[in-house]
Parts: sequence; structure tokens; C-alpha cells
Amino acid sequence: MSIRTPMRCPPKRSPFAEPVVLGLLAEAPAHGYALFARIRDDLTGVWQVGMNRLYALLDAMERDGLINGRAEQAGNRPERRVFRITAKGRRRFEAWLHAPSRSMQDMRVEFPPKLYFALRRGPQDVAALVQVQRIACRDELERLIARLRNAPPDGGYHALVYDFRIRQVRAILDWLDACEARCVAPTASHLTPLVKLNRPSKEKTT
Repeated sequence: MSIRTPMRCPPKRSPFAEPVVLGLLAEAPAHGYALFARIRDDLTGVWQVGMNRLYALLDAMERDGLINGRAEQAGNRPERRVFRITAKGRRRFEAWLHAPSRSMQDMRVEFPPKLYFALRRGPQDVAALVQVQRIACRDELERLIARLRNAPPDGGYHALVYDFRIRQVRAILDWLDACEARCVAPTASHLTPLVKLNRPSKEKTT
């Protein structure tokens, strides 16, 4: 009797793993380890990824046409595969960056890296990101308040759940106001680096 080996499903790709990598490559081409180090150093507490997982993700993104890789050599160092974002990848990243997180769970895991990239671009991008998210949160708040209003009088459990979610959304709205006040106000430029911002140096022109 033969024993069937269970099929292994490929690991699910994080819904925002690709945009994070695309955002990093939108700033400058990089090889796999440089991307890994950047994620480790700049996005600690927001997102983490293992080396093997990152390289698998890069391979998948290249197959999807989001990035291109090419072997390059710098000095006496061994060749490394350097990745560059494609036009398709840039469109995918911009669409992700400017779209609101629809659920509160997505807000917790997806909005922080969006804020990271918006901060690197400047106050206008932070303001746009906050405003889009604020509108989505207000819509969610109205929906939850309506559900709470329509809950049965004796539905104590459901009323408590809706009240909990309403308080969550209100807390997020307060936090978005704090982000805007700290990062967008003209007088708050000295408070902007909420994360370590390693802006690529601009070449001086003569």
C-alpha cells in the first residue's frame, strides 16, 4: 500500500509584503540583503521577514513583472542580484499607498508602513494619507453606530461588541489627528522623524 505524501501549499503572501518591498525599491535599486537590512532596521515592530522568505517573495514579484533583477558586481565583491522596480510595480505601490485601509485589522498592520513611506516623501503626502484614512474611519464609525442603534434592546452582548469597536475607531481617529498635528503642521518640522528616515542623498547640481 502506497502512502501519499500530503501536498504542501505555498506559504501565503502577506497582503502588504509586496508594497513594502516595492516602496523600498521605488527609492533605489537594491539587492536582497540590503532590503533585508533596511526592513530590519527601519521597520522594526511593524513588519519583519526572514531572509529565505524575502528571497522567495522577490522571485515571485519578478515573475509577476513587478520588479526586474540583474546580476551586478561592485569592485572585488561577488556578484549580487540587484532588483529594480518596474512601471507595473510602481503603479501597484502608488495605488496601495493612496488607498485607505478598510478594516481595523488592516489599519493596525498596513497603515504603519504606509505612514513610513509617506513620512519619507514629506508633509503633503502624510496629509493626503491621513485624510484618506480619516474618511474611511469615519465611514466605519457611522456604520458601527447605526448597527449599535439597531441592536435589539436585550442584545447586551452585541451592544458591547459594537461599543468596543466604536471606541477603537474613535481612538484611531484621535491618533490620526495627532499624526497630522505632529507631521503636517509647518511649525512641527522638528518633530517629523517619528521613524528613522534615511533619505537618499540628493546629488548636488552645479
